[in-house]
Amino acid sequence: MKRANFNKTIILAVLLIPILFCSSGKQEERLAFCGFSIKKGGFYGENITMGYINQMMEYIVKESTVGDETGIADVVESIKKVIGINVPFVTYISKGEDNAFATVVKGRRILVIDHMFMHTVNKGAGTEWAAISIIAHEIGHHVAGFSRRPTQHEAEFDADYWSGYILQKLGSSEEAATKCIMRYGSEIDTKSHPNKYSRSSAIKKGWQDAKKGYLDKDRCQSYY
Repeated sequence: MKRANFNKTIILAVLLIPILFCSSGKQEERLAFCGFSIKKGGFYGENITMGYINQMMEYIVKESTVGDETGIADVVESIKKVIGINVPFVTYISKGEDNAFATVVKGRRILVIDHMFMHTVNKGAGTEWAAISIIAHEIGHHVAGFSRRPTQHEAEFDADYWSGYILQKLGSSEEAATKCIMRYGSEIDTKSHPNKYSRSSAIKKGWQDAKKGYLDKDRCQSYY
């Protein structure tokens, strides 16, 4: 029973994001990060061949902290708890990016998440787990490490594995864990990301390993 209530709290937090963001007490900031951002005219899946750009860009953000109205930082802390890591993340809410990404700035582990994008993917994928799968994927990049793998595709597979692993630990079905990537992922490999079918397989592997009580430590750079 406790597990069901725990999962319900996470889901409700994500669903409330678009309603409550404007009432957050945090002030907007303009910050520059080296991260992924979707080019104008492109959308996650539809025109993904237009690609992502990995360069220093300026974002309008608000920091999300545990207990605030957005619920994003609460989701992050719940994910950390369920996989047993105790490392600090700075979580920023962005707008107009249609994206989420992870980066490191001067040793600070950062997550940048567009709150309306979270709402959009939940609606499009038809499951409240879609947004959580994206947040879990970005945390997976931090756990797996950004430069450990020789290619960007392999790094994405690591983060996908963690997305599936985390969602199983939170109580998601295997089908729900892959719905987001199957709805929004690319049919073909792109320069930055593998196709949605191979990514779905990586998510399923993480989900299945979590169900078995197994963790592939080759997917970890640290913390384990």
